Amino acid sequence: MVSASSQPAVSRSFPDADSVGSDDIDDLLEPCLEQLALQGPVADPAMLRAMLPDRGARTFVLIELVKFDMAMAAESGQVHRIEHYMRAMPDILTAEAIPLDLLLEEIQLRKEAGETPSRDEYHQRFPQYVDMLSQLSEAAESTASAQKLGPPPEFALGSHIDDFRLIQKLGQGAFAHVYLARQESMQRLVALKLSRGKGDEPQALAQFDHPNIVRVFDQRELTNEKLHLLYMQYVPGGTLADVVKRVRATSFERIGAMLLSCIDSQLLSAAQVVPERSSVREWIAKTPWSTVVAWLGIQLARALQEAHEHGVLHRDVKPANVLLSAEGLPKLADFNVSFAGAAGRAGAAAMFGGSIGYMAPEHLRAIHAHTKVRGECVAEPADIYSLAVLLWELWQGQRPFVTSGVAISWSDCVAQQLASREQPLHEPQRDHSATERVLESTLREALCPDPATRLASGAELAGRLRLALHPQAARLFDPGESSWTTWILNRSPWLVACIVILLPNMAGGAFNYQYNLHEVIGLDRENGLKLVSRWINLTFFPLGTVIVIMFALPLVRAIGAMRSNQPVTGDDLTNTIDFGHRAALIGGSLWLIAGVLFPAIFSIMYDDFTASQAVHFFVSSMICGGVAMIYPFFGMALVSTLVYYPRFVRVAMQDEHFDDRARVIVQRSESYLLIAAIIPLLGAALLVSSASTSRGSMLLAIAAGVLGLLASWKAYHVVAQTWARMSEVLSTQKSVIPGE
Repeated sequence: MVSASSQPAVSRSFPDADSVGSDDIDDLLEPCLEQLALQGPVADPAMLRAMLPDRGARTFVLIELVKFDMAMAAESGQVHRIEHYMRAMPDILTAEAIPLDLLLEEIQLRKEAGETPSRDEYHQRFPQYVDMLSQLSEAAESTASAQKLGPPPEFALGSHIDDFRLIQKLGQGAFAHVYLARQESMQRLVALKLSRGKGDEPQALAQFDHPNIVRVFDQRELTNEKLHLLYMQYVPGGTLADVVKRVRATSFERIGAMLLSCIDSQLLSAAQVVPERSSVREWIAKTPWSTVVAWLGIQLARALQEAHEHGVLHRDVKPANVLLSAEGLPKLADFNVSFAGAAGRAGAAAMFGGSIGYMAPEHLRAIHAHTKVRGECVAEPADIYSLAVLLWELWQGQRPFVTSGVAISWSDCVAQQLASREQPLHEPQRDHSATERVLESTLREALCPDPATRLASGAELAGRLRLALHPQAARLFDPGESSWTTWILNRSPWLVACIVILLPNMAGGAFNYQYNLHEVIGLDRENGLKLVSRWINLTFFPLGTVIVIMFALPLVRAIGAMRSNQPVTGDDLTNTIDFGHRAALIGGSLWLIAGVLFPAIFSIMYDDFTASQAVHFFVSSMICGGVAMIYPFFGMALVSTLVYYPRFVRVAMQDEHFDDRARVIVQRSESYLLIAAIIPLLGAALLVSSASTSRGSMLLAIAAGVLGLLASWKAYHVVAQTWARMSEVLSTQKSVIPGE
């Protein structure tokens, strides 16, 4: 079902005045504006009294009706003064009770009519606003054109308008009607929106071909009837506003079947067929509610990302503007890119539109009469905030904040909403599942009052929410403060590198010295072995350490970016994944060089140093070099996979090269697993070829090699399994959510 205006028409009993806060304003005001749009401007201001709700914030509604009537009268050439309405309703409207935004409305309407209102006049009429008027009158803006916002005429079902035959009325607001119609030339069903005004909506939305944005086909202008026709994709499953009502009325455990129940009710009322076989609907029906909310949020966040990449802001994300297909797929509609969604809202409210219950703080400040915030401040993060409010309400059945007090003016409403944004969010009802933890933490980040620290894009929000669909993967990216991975993350990366890289090399060096001393060189030549070992170690270990430090700098830089909540660059991600491989290559290369240098130097030092001894020395060095390769590689592969990489991508939850990284690290793990398998074989070969009767050290080396092979196999399995699990939320090559 397509919303006919930014605010849907509702049928409800208004609450008592004492219980009406600014959270109820959008629903409270719209029916009254619709009635005035059909009758105004009124001949007698007292007629506005009959349009007020029986109960509720009557003063606030009256002020908004006065603004709308003033704007409509100005379009007909007559600018009414505020006193015109005060005289007709002195029991409600008094000079002391007139809000500032109503004064600003009159000032701007008079300016547009060619008058030059003076400050002295308003100081005399409304002395309580002397200071504020001096600051604000120059910046006043009027409401959107009443002519543009006037109601379209009624058309009988079955009648033809241009190329369209009207079948059923889908929705009606104060400023537009929406019909289910058949476009005769194309023989297709469309949602046809009829209005008096024309904005930028068709041009802005026709460029989108996204599965979660309602497709706008085209527009037409009927100049004789002064009617604007906008025809778009027909989406028959109702809106998320219907689902929110169902959630509020459901006190027992909520499941995805609620969504399908709301959709099916709308399909039946529109005489549409309910799908009998659908894998998506089957998944929704049996899925916990928090998971379904995350699933809907992913798609809506992607829709916002698509719009933002094309330079289009929505500015009115709310349940009534999310349509549902028969399959349950959400589609964003009613982008607020033309005129304001509701009349009677003074100043920047007319420019920006929106629904205050879902607005970001910067959006509220931009429409508040008492603040001066440039419109450019209402940017992409404001849409992200609104979507987070929507998802919280869909999840919990209420918004994450409520206001207190009764609003008597638009300025009061905005001020109350602004104050509520600074308060702690409501504690939600939880089932403490991993999905709900991810959902809650993600929405809290998207609801940060400061747009600079808020999730900045739809892609980031979608990436975070994808974790909620995969609880096991969620534990990788958000393991908890008491986990061992967090403990390692909080340690110095230099310390981690020393333990993982240097210790295996030092252990290999010690073993190689002792083995060759007893099995090859002999105790009588120990001084020579010490001398050569000292110079080679003093050369190679510092050289290797310097090279490792150079390769570790990107890892340190990435950790710093992560700790300051900044995105990690793609190059630093690559260097982090490659760190273990590079460290292994450095160690292996140095051991290879040492394996050649040692025999060569001993051949020069000792005439009886045989070729067999040289080969024996070289092979033993290769065994130690292999150990010095596999342990650093698998050690850093595990640390990078389980600790660093998940946290580095946690900010944006996206990595366009994820699949390449996963393939590379798994393939390298297989290669190093092969090296780990060769080490015991080399040890066995040395054992067989050794003439010494003391072979205990080599047997010990073989046993260590076998244990190393088993450890390498386990590490390989963990690395491959973990990257496969991360692919559930980061892969760009496969579908990760139902409906894709």
